[in-house]
Amino acid sequence: MRNRSRSSIIPVYGFTGAMLLAAALASGCNGSGTTTATGSGGNTTGGGGTSTSAGGTTTGAGGTTTSAGGTTTSAGGTTSNAGGTSASAGGTTSNAGGTPARTGGATTGAGGATAGTGGTTGAGGTTTGSGGTTTVEGGTTAGSGGTTTRTGGATTGSGGATTAGGITSGTGGSAGGSTGTTPGWATPVTGGPTGTGTTATVTVDPNTTVGTIGADFAGFSYEKSHITNGSLTGSNASLIALYKLLGSPMLRLGANDVDVCTWGGTGAAPTGPSGQPFSHTVTTGNVDQLCSFLAATGTKIIYGVNYPKFTTSPGSAAEAAYVMGKCPSSIFAFEIGNEIDKSQYGGPWSSQQTQYESDATALLAAPGAMLAGPGSTGGSYSSFSVPFAASESTKWGSKYTLLTQHFYVAGASSSGATAAALQTTSSTFLSLCSTMDTAAKNDKIPNGYRLGETNTFSGHGLQGVSDTLIAGLWAIDQMFVIAKNGGTGINFHNGETGMDGTVPFYYEAIKETNGVVVQVQPEYYGMLLFTQAGTGPMVSTTVTTTAQYFTAYAIKANGFTGVVLNNKNATSGVTATVNLGSAVGSASAIYLQGTPAGSLTAAAGSVTLAGAMVTAAGAWNRNPPYIQTTSGNSVSVYVPPASAAVVRVQ
Repeated sequence: MRNRSRSSIIPVYGFTGAMLLAAALASGCNGSGTTTATGSGGNTTGGGGTSTSAGGTTTGAGGTTTSAGGTTTSAGGTTSNAGGTSASAGGTTSNAGGTPARTGGATTGAGGATAGTGGTTGAGGTTTGSGGTTTVEGGTTAGSGGTTTRTGGATTGSGGATTAGGITSGTGGSAGGSTGTTPGWATPVTGGPTGTGTTATVTVDPNTTVGTIGADFAGFSYEKSHITNGSLTGSNASLIALYKLLGSPMLRLGANDVDVCTWGGTGAAPTGPSGQPFSHTVTTGNVDQLCSFLAATGTKIIYGVNYPKFTTSPGSAAEAAYVMGKCPSSIFAFEIGNEIDKSQYGGPWSSQQTQYESDATALLAAPGAMLAGPGSTGGSYSSFSVPFAASESTKWGSKYTLLTQHFYVAGASSSGATAAALQTTSSTFLSLCSTMDTAAKNDKIPNGYRLGETNTFSGHGLQGVSDTLIAGLWAIDQMFVIAKNGGTGINFHNGETGMDGTVPFYYEAIKETNGVVVQVQPEYYGMLLFTQAGTGPMVSTTVTTTAQYFTAYAIKANGFTGVVLNNKNATSGVTATVNLGSAVGSASAIYLQGTPAGSLTAAAGSVTLAGAMVTAAGAWNRNPPYIQTTSGNSVSVYVPPASAAVVRVQ
């Protein structure tokens, strides 16, 4: 998150007639909006409210952790989710000193084996036209229908340390072994939302591919200090389960705390999760725990190290060498510093290039190490990120593997931090995506560009908006807009109060307290809906409607076409007719909704996907999808106010 630097945008509201709204960017950039293909028009006032975390406490061996619907008994216990005893999807965990239940597979103690789960679904995109037909690039993604199964992920640790709950985390290991499953689509049933809404026609062109969504497209970003509090470990069953529900999300570790964290070399890891004050000294034990988490989830990481331009004794090269020696297959790339376009780093890229490349030379000496960057603020994508990409792709060739960029809608304390600002996609954001895509292609960067850090409002978000349903609906659009503009992924920033200063975090998708998951936030539900749509190529879509704040996306998946319909209007439903371009056999849908119905600011605990909440333990006991009406090449779907639907069409 950016406390010290913020981005700004101009939300563009497209509807019959032109309307101009300006939202102040903390970086000081201003844009102007006209009626475009970026969204539908109208105004919605932001609602207030406070999300209440379903928390709990953790005790030592034999203690209990209560978190949003379940109790976990450590040494020798089982996991109880949503009122019942369950070993969760995938199996049990056998550890030296206890038998805690674990979602997604088996872990055998004293360095044991962790089973993975998997399969990720992606999605495509389209934007609503205002009062007429607007053609935008939408999407279709290949993926497999039914129950998603991902093999393996077993990690055999060398030794392992038993923590105070009877949970064993091994140090390193190899893949193999058992499998786990995520909740399948299930057999469709009759029922579902009904109503009369504004009509919309969504036309899918299955022959025009506009982007690609991979299994790691949706991901998380964390403050660097998150590595020191015993959260990112192979024994954190709840966090592991939540990752596995999304497939294999990319993780990015860095943000503001990266440049106040230093390498301490050999040192022990925490024996259990802990709260503030958070250590800013990273040790081998911390890295060992992180590697066990990456192995357990099948996740790869963009690993941030501090930038000597800002820190006097970094040891970044030694840290990178240890990380690459510990779990090289889990390391996607290293990122040096955070938002190095900010003034404290020394000004424009031309004045920093010599110092940066000296640091990068030392870091890339570690065998297999790759480089990502620069992760500049939203206002510097053209002035800093573009010349950075040009010079570093020339300097390092394929070792510079990923162009990273940050973006926030507005600063949390600015007038632009409103629910209305999250109902549309701004022209500034579209320009950022287009510019990054062009740079990545021109410079032949192997993995293109990725939004390495983003969320609603910089400064840790705005309570009553960033932690409500509108944030989840906004996240859906962000992911698809990135994809249809050539991006390869997005990382939503998370943190815990006490990281990056003292301001509480409101925009995190997964809420943690003292290193323990206590609640799943609405933004996570948007990510989960996105994954239910499929992975693979996006195809073009066209929307014709007068509906305000309605967007649609299509994914051409393996065995089905996934269509996402996103209605960010709080007062009007949408009756969408989706033309797939060929005969439709059947269609069914699940819905992302809040309570009360029509509330964009429904808080965590009042939001469901497929009629079910996701518990803090990572259990999603979803209901079956609802059968939708089909005729010829089309399917008809009603999308209530303040809701989104993902439809699988066969």
